[in-house]
Amino acid sequence: MKRKVLIVLLALLVAGCGQQVVVQQVDIIPEPVFMVQKEGTFTLHTNPKVSVLNVGQNSATVKYIMKSLRQQHLRPKLVAPSENYDIELVLYDTLNMELGDEGYLLEVRQNGIRLSANTETGLLYAYQTLAQILPQSSSDIIYASITLPECTILDYPRYDWRGLMLNVSGRALRPKEMRRVVEAMAAYKMNRLSVDGGRWTEDSLLWVVDSLTSYSKGEMDEFMVWAGEMGVKIVLRDDTVVQNDSAGVVLMPDDCWALDCYQADMRYQPEANEGVQTLGKAYQGETFKRMTAEATGHGQAVAGGEARLLTDCIGNQSETEYMILPRLLAVSEVLWSPEEKQDWSRFRRKVEEHKLRLGQRGYNYCEGSFTPQFEARRVDSGTMNIAIGTEVPNTYIFYTTDMSCPTRSSAIYIGPMNLKRGTHIKILPVYKDKERDSVYEFVIK
Repeated sequence: MKRKVLIVLLALLVAGCGQQVVVQQVDIIPEPVFMVQKEGTFTLHTNPKVSVLNVGQNSATVKYIMKSLRQQHLRPKLVAPSENYDIELVLYDTLNMELGDEGYLLEVRQNGIRLSANTETGLLYAYQTLAQILPQSSSDIIYASITLPECTILDYPRYDWRGLMLNVSGRALRPKEMRRVVEAMAAYKMNRLSVDGGRWTEDSLLWVVDSLTSYSKGEMDEFMVWAGEMGVKIVLRDDTVVQNDSAGVVLMPDDCWALDCYQADMRYQPEANEGVQTLGKAYQGETFKRMTAEATGHGQAVAGGEARLLTDCIGNQSETEYMILPRLLAVSEVLWSPEEKQDWSRFRRKVEEHKLRLGQRGYNYCEGSFTPQFEARRVDSGTMNIAIGTEVPNTYIFYTTDMSCPTRSSAIYIGPMNLKRGTHIKILPVYKDKERDSVYEFVIK
């Protein structure tokens, strides 16, 4: 009896020490088809009741969701279908044609959270969206309560095939590395991991292909179940453009989605393959759009697209993550979100929040490109109006125009300014109180 009392007291003490957090803003990547935030709220406590309807409590999807909630330092409990729930997981009795196989409806109501879909895959994506609404937990942060804004999100993908191709001719990826890649893909609703069957260790093959009978079937089944509950399908192939008779072609635009290329000024980046493909270039996806227009112009349907990662310049797991993130988020939004919902200014703001989330989950990622971007407008024959920015929001720009090297004591850029043609401007980017990429020099022409 004394032990039970002690356990209860310890539980109350832990709950009392937990933080209370109120989520103010919902930043989802990829941007949903429809989202509206309302005035009400719902508060989720540490012991949420989870109700399931038309889906088995022992299904891979429900098990994954329950495990993920526990990783958020919550203690979820499955309960019978009823009105008394905190989170409800529902598969429709009648097919919702608008949502298709991967779409979902997420509703944060004043009396609970409801995730509904036609399929378990849709239910999984609904949860991935909920996970982005919840504050990211870490080992030193436990929430006693989480107050969420009342909102409705209806969502489904623009393209069926949203992939990443790993070419491992340079270095085989280990199982743990593969798991981390798949987890990142699943979090942002990417659904195809293509591998080229190149230099794989036996263990890695066990984690990738379920049809190689020369290996242990039990090991392969374990991986495929895990990959399946993450909503990511493994595809073994080596094509750069895939023909899928039922859905159309899958495009791989190497000059905007080659994640093995530099993603910022190569002077200040780890070794990578030739070319610079920044987060902004990945998000604009100009080559993907051109290839799509060409394919449809020839009467071909486009199933979707893939980013590519060659491992010849990559030495370890940390470097793999660095090359993929956060550019994978840009590819995700291009392939999932309606074109009219894609907005670079909004996306780059959202990425700042998601970089924090990725960091809390232990991922290594690139902060972004700090190469100054100029917009010049002619004022008169000898003067130009210059606007300066970088890809990364909240970057401070210190500058000089007297040939001296800029420091944090130099003038700080606060908005467009008029400069004479021939002015030699030197720029020092500072982000999160760190000097980035040394000094850039330009001459105003």
